[in-house]
Formats: sequence, C-alpha cells, structure tokens
Amino acid sequence: MTALLEPHTHALARTAIGPVYAGPQLPAALISQVVLGARVEVLERTGQWLCIRTGDGYVGWTHEGYLLLGEEAWAKAWERGQGGEGVVSLGAELSDDAGRPLMRLPWGARVVRRGAAYWLPAGRTGRLAGGGLVAVARLPELFPPAGESIVRAARRWLGAPYLWGGITHQGVDCSGLVQAIMGLHGIALPRDSHQQAEVGGLIAGDDILADLHAGDLLFFADHGDRVSHVAISTGGSAIIHSALGNGGVAENDLAGPLPFERRLRALLVRGRRVLPEGK
Repeated sequence: MTALLEPHTHALARTAIGPVYAGPQLPAALISQVVLGARVEVLERTGQWLCIRTGDGYVGWTHEGYLLLGEEAWAKAWERGQGGEGVVSLGAELSDDAGRPLMRLPWGARVVRRGAAYWLPAGRTGRLAGGGLVAVARLPELFPPAGESIVRAARRWLGAPYLWGGITHQGVDCSGLVQAIMGLHGIALPRDSHQQAEVGGLIAGDDILADLHAGDLLFFADHGDRVSHVAISTGGSAIIHSALGNGGVAENDLAGPLPFERRLRALLVRGRRVLPEGK
C-alpha cells in the first residue's frame, strides 16, 4: 500500500451515491456511502482504490471512479458554494439542456446553483426537473433542531428499503437514517449506532419510555450491552426506524402488540436526548 502524495489529499463525490467498503477490493463489505458533493479526505491508495475519511470520521475504501481528486482548498471552496450558492437535495432530479435525465440526487447531495443552472463537481450542469433543492443557508430555518420537525422529516423516509451501510432513500440502515435526519437539522452524529449512543444527555429513570420527547433517540442491544440498533422517538413509545424486521423504514410502537415490537421493547437499553432543551 503506497501513501498518496500531495496535492490530491481531498476529493469530492462525483456520483449520486458512492459506496464505501471495508477493503480495497470486491467483494468487500459495504460499510457506508458518500453522496454527490460530499468532501472526503484521501489517506492512501492501492491501485485504483482509495482509502478515505468521510466528514463524520468514518474510514473505508472506495474506487477512484466515484471521486474527483484535488487539493484541500479546492474541495472546501466547493463545499462553501464558491462561485454560486450551495444547495442540498431533498430528492431532486436534474435534466440536461435537452430535457434528458442527468442525475437523481439523494437527500443530502450537494450542488452549486448559478442562475438557473446547477453545477455538479465534475463540471456538468443541469436544470431542476423534479423534487426539491434547498439553499444551505436556509436549512436552519426549514429544518430547525426541534422534535416535531425531525419527526416530519423522518416520515418522508417511510418505505425506504433496509440496506446495511446505506444512507439514502435507495437503501438505509438504522444509524444511517438517524445520522441523515439529524444532520439535516444541524445535529452532527457519528456513523454507527453504538457511537451515537454516547452522544447527548442520558434519559434517566427506570422506565425510559415514560419521559420521551419527539426527536429523542432510543438504543437497543442484541447481545449484552453493546448497542446494535437505534430509533427515533415520535413522542412516547412510538418510533421511526430502519430495521430488518420491517424490511426498511417504518413506524412501530414499543408498547404495541406485535411480536417484533415486544422483542424490540425487551432489547431497549438506553435513551438519549440530543436536541437542545425545550425543543
């Protein structure tokens, strides 16, 4: 494995969704993803495979075909929307000047708006053909760090299929869903559920469900105390989560009668409040 030399120490995701694997080959386990416009740090190279560190600190491998390499200053300038206005996708579809489909952008993908055109990292431009794009500057206004806003956003993911390592509507795991929703609301969380279980204030008391607010996080452990699953409370015992038991993103009630819900209740080990008090 050879060290990557300057100046290509950073990169931008150039495709709608880029896989991040556990190793520099296929097959390898999918451990996470990056979406269009995401800035990553490039650590090492093995052939056409690059070891990267994503914005949340996650380290894994991806093929160079998913990235556009460059200097750190260039990548950060793109992230700031230099030369235009940075915008974030809420499931936008872009078309080219002839009206042909150009790219379908997952939630969180980032492009730069210049006039009526949207610029992609590799220099292509498109027009909005469907879905939504939101200016980065307006995110705090449209997606405040408040429980009801988080629940509304999470419900827009209902029906997304489960995918280990996924972070988009095309496939998402439990912690990927929580990270995406909270990140949209200005709350940065680590990638995995056991890491997320250490963030925020612990919800005290013998009965965690008795003092839950909308937007609180609930954590579950299959074996011992190691957290392996996370869900968002909609207030009280009702939750939204991405789970294999549902095949994807769905709502459940931890006080409900379904066998799956009873099993989840038995595995509940912790509650965390990551929102500001009063939100």
